[in-house]
Amino acid sequence: MFDAVVLAGGGKAEPLTDQEHVFNKAFIMINQRPMLAYILEALQEAPSVDRIAVVGPSKDLEKLSLEGYSFEIVPEKGSMLGNLAAGFEHVDQERLCLVATGDIPLINAAVIEDFLALCSPHNHDFYYPILYRETFLTRFPETERTYVNLKDGAVTGGNVCLLRPDWFLDNYTRLEMFISYRKKPLKLMRIMPLTLIVKYLRKKLSVHDLESYLSRLLKLEARAIPCECIELGVDVDKTSDLVLIRQTLQG
Repeated sequence: MFDAVVLAGGGKAEPLTDQEHVFNKAFIMINQRPMLAYILEALQEAPSVDRIAVVGPSKDLEKLSLEGYSFEIVPEKGSMLGNLAAGFEHVDQERLCLVATGDIPLINAAVIEDFLALCSPHNHDFYYPILYRETFLTRFPETERTYVNLKDGAVTGGNVCLLRPDWFLDNYTRLEMFISYRKKPLKLMRIMPLTLIVKYLRKKLSVHDLESYLSRLLKLEARAIPCECIELGVDVDKTSDLVLIRQTLQG
């Protein structure tokens, strides 16, 4: 069994929240339900998920809990890493924890179980889903994603991970740079060793190369999980994403 932390902090105002008249995009309404409700439902229905902690605005989360969703409310701290640290204080810190953002409403229990199964035997510190552009475009050709061209193909990441809380809490500062660069692959490339940059320019850089480099740099056992769980990567960042999500869930 795995505990889960959902990051539903408000962050700063953005065009999408202004357009939808909310302060936090996790509470954008989709089919008369807040977006966050879809993530909570998926986690509650997943047999491998135990406790759920949601980090976000307390008052809004209290209202959602009254609608039948079972989770522990963790007041948001203002930054993604701060929110994650707060969430990890409410789960079992000695076993892997599933972390998800509050803006991936297409996930369901089956997708969560598939990802967790692919991470077996669960003996590493960090697992991260790798999604391929070809699979993405087959399912959702309208989506606009940031891809990195590797030897294995054009890839992007998902919005979940499996992470050991005790490692995170001991290495908080090491992750600050990676979080800030998570959607800026060119900046990530600049901090890589020259050998890896040359490999990238020659189109010979592989997912395994990045996995090994990340493990050495962060002093943990990291594993990339190539998968077809595209729902893990369909997040809501702009109006076109929201239109796609609403059409898909209505259908």
